[in-house]
Amino acid sequence: MPVPYVSVIIPAYQAMGTLPAALASIRLSGLPTDQIEVIIASDDGQDYATRFSDSMLSFTPPGPLRSGAGPTRNRALAQAQGSFIAFLDADDTWAPGYLATLLPLARRNGAAFGLTAVLSAGVPLLHLPRPGAVTLTLEDFGATGASYHPVLERQQARPFTNQPSQDVRHAIELLARLGGTAPLGQTCYNLHLNPASATADEGFATRVGRAYQRHIAEMEAGEGDIPDTMRARCAQVFRDKDRLNHDFTARAAPGLSYYDFVAARTTP
Repeated sequence: MPVPYVSVIIPAYQAMGTLPAALASIRLSGLPTDQIEVIIASDDGQDYATRFSDSMLSFTPPGPLRSGAGPTRNRALAQAQGSFIAFLDADDTWAPGYLATLLPLARRNGAAFGLTAVLSAGVPLLHLPRPGAVTLTLEDFGATGASYHPVLERQQARPFTNQPSQDVRHAIELLARLGGTAPLGQTCYNLHLNPASATADEGFATRVGRAYQRHIAEMEAGEGDIPDTMRARCAQVFRDKDRLNHDFTARAAPGLSYYDFVAARTTP
């Protein structure tokens, strides 16, 4: 395989059923497949190489079991050869042309983000952060409670932590190193709500609340690759997310998903 232009990181946990749609969306991302390396990192002990065969695919060795999304992404990052890195969860998809839209912006700015489209049973529920947005700020993470997914230069990729919301931590540290803002391309990362996912678990809100406090304490103690002038803003992201999380647990009707709750708050 030629040296790829972009490496796509996919952590896989019980993902045999959802990976085909994720991979199909990568093929429609606007780049020739010989410029894309997709690294599937198993975290369920399964050997995904026995089920998926494609010239753009590579795999981390199977074996680790429930190590967490952060360590799983780190195993894939250690193997990545591309000049740019992109992220896709195994149960999500990209809009057509995703990489073709974001890579030019990432080349000029070090990183770029797409909009987050939240879909419930395939039906659009939310487009975040806000109508008409062309830049993403640190404050958007706290105001919307959502995650946003960068395409970034390989040299900007740092290891993920091993706790809930590690993807948000990774993204806001990146954004802080870029001065607190980054271009927001007019394409979507499609976040498909999954009733079987870890975030749908009854105790997840409690676990993630504890993780937010750990993120705050670590960042204020000097951990992470964050400019000192940006640490307070980064910590505030998790304070704002924690406030939203408390509102959700206190006020949401039984059976209402977190993003349904956010949609209800943002609908006029």
